[in-house]
Amino acid sequence: MNQGSLTTTERHRQISSASPPAPRTPLGTLAYLALVIVPFVALAYPVATVAFLTGTVALGALSRSVLRTLRRRSGRVRTLTLPGLGTVEYRITTN
Repeated sequence: MNQGSLTTTERHRQISSASPPAPRTPLGTLAYLALVIVPFVALAYPVATVAFLTGTVALGALSRSVLRTLRRRSGRVRTLTLPGLGTVEYRITTN
């Protein structure tokens, strides 16, 4: 028969006064789920995945082009004539 040994209270794990670990945030949980699910969705719908990636790259290139154009035209006073209404002057400024 197995005999259990009795240990002293000093040998038991001491209860720590440190705070418990922080609870998981909803954003972290969603990010984890996305990392798990996205590869399966990408493999299940390869055409949609390629279209999404192509659109993302095109949107990035377009935004860079627009920002470059705005930077180049920044500070200039431009006029826009609206027939029957008048002329509008506008200036593009950046922060």
